[in-house]
Amino acid sequence: MPAQLNTEFTLPRDPTKVFEMLTRLDFLAAKIGLAQSGDFSVTGSGFDLTVNVNRTVAADLPDLVRKFVGQNLVVQETQIWRKSNDNLYRADFKLTIPNAPVDISGQIELAGIEKTIVKISGKVKVNVPIFGAAAEPQVVSQISKVLADEEELCRNWISK
Repeated sequence: MPAQLNTEFTLPRDPTKVFEMLTRLDFLAAKIGLAQSGDFSVTGSGFDLTVNVNRTVAADLPDLVRKFVGQNLVVQETQIWRKSNDNLYRADFKLTIPNAPVDISGQIELAGIEKTIVKISGKVKVNVPIFGAAAEPQVVSQISKVLADEEELCRNWISK
Protein backbone atom coordinates (compact mmCIF):
# COMPACT_ATOMS: atom_id res chain seq x y z
CA MET A 1 0.00 0.00 0.00
CA PRO A 2 1.54 3.36 -1.00
CA ALA A 3 2.49 5.91 1.66
CA GLN A 4 0.36 9.04 1.87
CA LEU A 5 1.73 12.52 1.29
CA ASN A 6 -0.41 15.30 2.75
CA THR A 7 0.34 18.90 3.56
CA GLU A 8 -1.74 22.04 3.91
CA PHE A 9 -0.99 25.70 4.49
CA THR A 10 -2.72 29.06 4.06
CA LEU A 11 -1.43 32.01 2.06
CA PRO A 12 -2.76 35.58 2.49
CA ARG A 13 -3.83 36.05 -1.16
CA ASP A 14 -6.78 34.84 -3.23
CA PRO A 15 -6.42 31.64 -5.32
CA THR A 16 -5.99 33.52 -8.62
CA LYS A 17 -3.01 35.45 -7.23
CA VAL A 18 -1.48 32.26 -5.81
CA PHE A 19 -2.00 30.41 -9.10
CA GLU A 20 -0.36 33.29 -10.99
CA MET A 21 2.59 33.21 -8.57
CA LEU A 22 3.08 29.43 -8.84
CA THR A 23 3.18 29.60 -12.65
CA ARG A 24 5.36 32.72 -13.06
CA LEU A 25 8.72 32.14 -14.69
CA ASP A 26 10.60 34.22 -12.12
CA PHE A 27 8.95 32.29 -9.26
CA LEU A 28 9.91 28.99 -10.91
CA ALA A 29 13.48 30.28 -11.26
CA ALA A 30 13.46 31.00 -7.51
CA LYS A 31 12.08 27.50 -6.88
CA ILE A 32 15.01 26.06 -8.85
CA GLY A 33 17.25 28.20 -6.65
CA LEU A 34 16.25 26.02 -3.68
CA ALA A 35 17.93 23.05 -5.40
CA GLN A 36 21.48 22.42 -6.57
CA SER A 37 20.51 22.95 -10.22
CA GLY A 38 17.61 22.60 -12.62
CA ASP A 39 15.41 24.00 -15.35
CA PHE A 40 11.71 24.66 -15.94
CA SER A 41 9.06 25.37 -18.54
CA VAL A 42 5.44 26.49 -18.68
CA THR A 43 3.22 25.57 -21.63
CA GLY A 44 -0.43 26.25 -22.38
CA SER A 45 -2.43 29.43 -22.01
CA GLY A 46 -4.76 31.15 -19.60
CA PHE A 47 -5.59 28.91 -16.69
CA ASP A 48 -4.84 25.61 -18.45
CA LEU A 49 -1.11 25.32 -17.96
CA THR A 50 1.47 22.58 -17.70
CA VAL A 51 4.45 23.37 -15.48
CA ASN A 52 7.57 21.20 -15.76
CA VAL A 53 10.35 21.59 -13.22
CA ASN A 54 13.52 19.48 -13.26
CA ARG A 55 15.94 19.85 -10.38
CA THR A 56 18.77 18.13 -8.59
CA VAL A 57 18.51 17.89 -4.81
CA ALA A 58 20.69 16.28 -2.17
CA ALA A 59 19.42 12.84 -1.14
CA ASP A 60 18.97 13.19 2.63
CA LEU A 61 18.01 9.53 2.90
CA PRO A 62 19.18 6.45 4.83
CA ASP A 63 22.01 4.45 3.28
CA LEU A 64 19.67 1.62 2.31
CA VAL A 65 17.54 3.97 0.18
CA ARG A 66 20.55 5.93 -1.13
CA LYS A 67 21.90 2.68 -2.62
CA PHE A 68 18.97 2.77 -5.03
CA VAL A 69 18.82 6.52 -5.80
CA GLY A 70 22.38 7.81 -5.29
CA GLN A 71 23.77 10.83 -3.41
CA ASN A 72 21.69 13.33 -5.38
CA LEU A 73 18.20 13.02 -6.76
CA VAL A 74 17.15 14.34 -10.13
CA VAL A 75 13.47 15.11 -9.65
CA GLN A 76 11.25 15.73 -12.66
CA GLU A 77 8.00 17.39 -11.65
CA THR A 78 4.96 17.92 -13.88
CA GLN A 79 1.91 19.88 -12.79
CA ILE A 80 -1.16 20.06 -15.05
CA TRP A 81 -3.27 23.01 -13.89
CA ARG A 82 -6.92 23.82 -14.53
CA LYS A 83 -9.29 26.41 -13.13
CA SER A 84 -12.59 25.22 -11.68
CA ASN A 85 -13.79 28.73 -10.77
CA ASP A 86 -12.33 31.97 -9.39
CA ASN A 87 -11.98 30.38 -5.96
CA LEU A 88 -10.66 26.95 -6.94
CA TYR A 89 -7.65 25.80 -8.98
CA ARG A 90 -6.39 22.23 -9.21
CA ALA A 91 -3.31 20.55 -10.58
CA ASP A 92 -2.55 16.90 -11.03
CA PHE A 93 1.13 16.34 -10.34
CA LYS A 94 3.64 13.60 -10.94
CA LEU A 95 7.21 13.41 -9.66
CA THR A 96 9.62 11.16 -11.47
CA ILE A 97 13.09 10.24 -10.26
CA PRO A 98 14.97 8.70 -13.20
CA ASN A 99 16.63 5.37 -12.42
CA ALA A 100 14.70 5.09 -9.15
CA PRO A 101 11.82 2.67 -8.63
CA VAL A 102 9.56 5.37 -7.18
CA ASP A 103 6.09 6.51 -8.25
CA ILE A 104 4.83 9.79 -6.78
CA SER A 105 1.60 11.43 -7.87
CA GLY A 106 -1.28 13.44 -6.49
CA GLN A 107 -3.15 16.71 -6.58
CA ILE A 108 -2.57 20.33 -5.59
CA GLU A 109 -5.63 22.39 -4.71
CA LEU A 110 -5.84 26.15 -4.25
CA ALA A 111 -9.13 27.13 -2.61
CA GLY A 112 -10.49 30.17 -0.82
CA ILE A 113 -11.79 33.69 -1.28
CA GLU A 114 -9.48 36.31 0.26
CA LYS A 115 -6.96 33.74 1.48
CA THR A 116 -5.86 30.53 -0.19
CA ILE A 117 -5.73 27.15 1.43
CA VAL A 118 -3.07 25.15 -0.41
CA LYS A 119 -3.64 21.40 -0.10
CA ILE A 120 -1.17 18.91 -1.49
CA SER A 121 -2.11 15.26 -1.35
CA GLY A 122 -0.55 12.29 -3.03
CA LYS A 123 0.79 8.78 -2.89
CA VAL A 124 4.36 7.52 -2.79
CA LYS A 125 5.12 4.00 -3.94
CA VAL A 126 8.62 2.51 -3.88
CA ASN A 127 8.69 -0.48 -6.21
CA VAL A 128 11.36 -2.59 -4.52
CA PRO A 129 10.39 -6.03 -3.21
CA ILE A 130 10.62 -6.42 0.56
CA PHE A 131 12.24 -3.01 1.20
CA GLY A 132 9.80 -0.76 -0.72
CA ALA A 133 7.25 -0.32 2.03
CA ALA A 134 10.01 0.50 4.54
CA ALA A 135 11.52 3.13 2.22
CA GLU A 136 8.25 4.94 1.42
CA PRO A 137 8.07 6.92 4.69
CA GLN A 138 11.66 8.10 4.10
CA VAL A 139 10.72 9.35 0.63
CA VAL A 140 7.65 11.10 2.06
CA SER A 141 9.89 12.73 4.69
CA GLN A 142 12.29 14.00 2.00
CA ILE A 143 9.45 15.38 -0.11
CA SER A 144 7.91 17.01 2.96
CA LYS A 145 11.17 18.89 3.58
CA VAL A 146 11.15 20.16 -0.01
CA LEU A 147 7.51 21.21 0.34
CA ALA A 148 8.30 23.10 3.57
CA ASP A 149 11.04 25.01 1.71
CA GLU A 150 8.59 25.76 -1.11
CA GLU A 151 5.98 26.99 1.40
CA GLU A 152 8.57 29.37 2.84
CA LEU A 153 9.43 30.56 -0.68
CA CYS A 154 5.71 31.22 -1.33
CA ARG A 155 5.36 33.22 1.89
CA ASN A 156 8.46 35.29 1.15
CA TRP A 157 7.36 35.88 -2.45
CA ILE A 158 3.89 37.07 -1.42
CA SER A 159 5.32 39.40 1.23
CA LYS A 160 7.31 41.33 -1.41
